[in-house]
Amino acid sequence: MIRKITEADVKECVAVIRESFQTVADEFGFTKENAPRYTSYATDEERIETQMNVERRPMFGYFTEDRMVGYYSLMHKEGSKDCELNNLCVLPEYRHRKIGAKLLEHAFDTAIERGCSMMRIGIVEENRQIREWYEKHGFEHVGARKFEFLPFTSGFMIKRLVEPKPWDPSEAGLYRYETHLHTVESSACGMTPGREYPAIFKERGYDGIFITDHFFHGNTRPSRELPWPDYVDAYMKGYEEAKKAGDEIGFKMFFGIEENFEGDEYLIYGVDKAFLLSHPEIPHWTREDMIRAVHEAGGAVMQAHPFRDRDYIKKIHLYPEDIEGIEGINTANSANDNLAALCYALHFGLMIQAGSDTHFKWAIGDGNGGVLYDTPITSEVDYANRLLRREKPIIFFPDELFDGLGGLKVKLPAEIRRNGKWEELDIEEMQTWFTEAEATVGDASSQPEKLAREIAKKLGARP
Repeated sequence: MIRKITEADVKECVAVIRESFQTVADEFGFTKENAPRYTSYATDEERIETQMNVERRPMFGYFTEDRMVGYYSLMHKEGSKDCELNNLCVLPEYRHRKIGAKLLEHAFDTAIERGCSMMRIGIVEENRQIREWYEKHGFEHVGARKFEFLPFTSGFMIKRLVEPKPWDPSEAGLYRYETHLHTVESSACGMTPGREYPAIFKERGYDGIFITDHFFHGNTRPSRELPWPDYVDAYMKGYEEAKKAGDEIGFKMFFGIEENFEGDEYLIYGVDKAFLLSHPEIPHWTREDMIRAVHEAGGAVMQAHPFRDRDYIKKIHLYPEDIEGIEGINTANSANDNLAALCYALHFGLMIQAGSDTHFKWAIGDGNGGVLYDTPITSEVDYANRLLRREKPIIFFPDELFDGLGGLKVKLPAEIRRNGKWEELDIEEMQTWFTEAEATVGDASSQPEKLAREIAKKLGARP
């Protein structure tokens, strides 16, 4: 029998997890000394209680004769379309009875019920048996990485839980574009080679996509120790591979940049490799330096996912001055974070665009966001000019993006750039934007999910 874990089960959870994972530790020679972060050594009651009560993870155990013999948990942020399967395990003496398969199927159902369309899992890459088991159950291997603090290679696998529906490319004269995408060559968090993207997006009815890999201050792949020309050459590789593949099939590939400062990131359009090479001082730029140089070169700047709430972000930095607008919809963000961005844009009169923030090809589907125009974008400069002229793009995103959204919640501290200075921004002021948005949109949209859709429509979403 599979049932939800309660506080009374925590001690038994720890015992099941540690004993189950110890067999892998023994097989591959992991010890407390060489692998203190490995599951069989790092799991304790405090960790499980934190996952249960703070992270609010769904946790389930397989019980037989009142004994727990198997376990799994899901790490899922409310509103997100993907989740991570953690610590799926079965006690050694109960293996080969299909208990693991039953727990896995239960995890799939739980994830789908929570609105997830993608499941991720990390494995010991050297453990070929477990990789093959997950592949048998529909997971695909998407990469591996060696961390200095682990004596093994971490492997990464994903499974699509809901098959995407193809976009209809025949929609009345509108051209569809992806504005935010990462490659494995140039973004450390990217998982798909640039050359694989054009065919996938072309098949799905897009007219073009922008490659916006993480640049120098962000999660970039090239070494920052390289001489500047070599760094730029390495950074351009993802885009150049995608462009080459796009040219071969007659599909438009555009160059863009995502640059980071203190967790706040900016999408840059309309500049090129020559621009980067001509500015070897970029590693020392401030936000103001970046914006000024991009504008002088005729480019445009949009702040990406301004209200993103992630572990690596300590404070929200809002920058409504001197830029063209914001990414009002990022379909890799939670519904809550997107609603906050929409209320912010409505309050300050900011232009918005949408993007999917794609990092791997398996995420491309009906859950993506992007922009539509009634005339085709011809180049990076063309798109930058449209943004500079405030030619609002029509944005698109999945209908279910805001389903089940509760009231607006901003948990991180925030500051905003006003009149050339940073000011602390309290939660109460941000809450007034939400209240103001309700009044602007009207009483018919008092429910948060309806409010979000109405604001998006007002700011440029396709009806």
